Amino acid sequence: MRFTAAALGDLKLDSGVVDRIIFDDDVPGFGIRVRASGARTWIFQYKIGGRTRRLVLGQVSAIKLAKARDIASELHAKVRLGGDPASEKREKVHRALNTFGSLADRFLEQYRARARTKNEVTRHLRKYAAPLHPVPVGAIMLRDVADLLAKIDKASGAVTANRVRATLSACFSWAMREGLALSNPVANTNRREERPRERVLSNDELQAIWNAAGDAVYGTIVKLLILTGQRRSEIGELRWSEIDLERHVLNFSAERTKNKRPHVVPLVPTALALLGAQPRVGEAVFKFTAWSLSKDLLDERSGVSDWVIHDIRRSVATGMADIGIPPHIIEAVLNHVSGHKGGVAGIYNRSSYAAEKAAALAKWDEHVASIVGGDDE
Repeated sequence: MRFTAAALGDLKLDSGVVDRIIFDDDVPGFGIRVRASGARTWIFQYKIGGRTRRLVLGQVSAIKLAKARDIASELHAKVRLGGDPASEKREKVHRALNTFGSLADRFLEQYRARARTKNEVTRHLRKYAAPLHPVPVGAIMLRDVADLLAKIDKASGAVTANRVRATLSACFSWAMREGLALSNPVANTNRREERPRERVLSNDELQAIWNAAGDAVYGTIVKLLILTGQRRSEIGELRWSEIDLERHVLNFSAERTKNKRPHVVPLVPTALALLGAQPRVGEAVFKFTAWSLSKDLLDERSGVSDWVIHDIRRSVATGMADIGIPPHIIEAVLNHVSGHKGGVAGIYNRSSYAAEKAAALAKWDEHVASIVGGDDE
């Protein structure tokens, strides 16, 4: 049958026939598949090595006859030159599905961790490893990873480069166990030397940050971090069930703390007022994800640079020591297990220092009030 618009328009299936393929007289292998449901599809069929191969070119409603014929003509010419269009298409699809970007998506789908940890891992793979996304997994070499880590080190520092390196290595190791990769090209890359951060915010900087933070969700979280010295994940992921307003404390279970020890944080009046101003919708006190963008905006408004959120915790500890709070009480406030509570001492000293922590945070609250009000002690 010679395909024409008129001939195809009159084409109908015989009674009882549910599926039929009709071929064009002009282009070998070019055909149309007609189903009883009304669906019509362009196809191209050919033989190679004694086996019949068939390609779907698209729906008749989406591709006009002239275009479909041109596609079929090109495929026929490729077959005559020894090509195998069906195998080439499968290989192309396989490469698209086996890029690092698709591997990263599959890794993240099965990855289970605390919300903050998963957010960090997602950021490593989606943002920092973006240059690897279009590259087939099997084509990624040690040199590719080393170059990527060097660029991250230069732009974001050694710590970030090392964290991305660990995430990439975990991703490739998982892929090897799943049969999706033959090797881990991250394994022999260099790990950067990390220097512990020593940044302590001055009273002037704390004042600038506090006053620029505002009353929005991120600003409230930052203020609570300054008042309590707790970790970002503990305050940022705070739940209403962890707030005891009658006793004026936060109750963190072992599952919510880094050292896996329950922790009680006394709430000072300023912190209570900040929490009391939050609308209660659901279990989460703060529904917030825009950490990086909000931090950049806070830096711009406050004029304070070269600091990270965790520096607040170090600054609180240093500030408490400066106003005369004993080291062991500071450790209790921060839920640190070292010094007087480390080793054998920690086994026998089970005191929670509840009264001392409350007094220390109250004294710190007064000090913060004097700072943010402009009266530097």
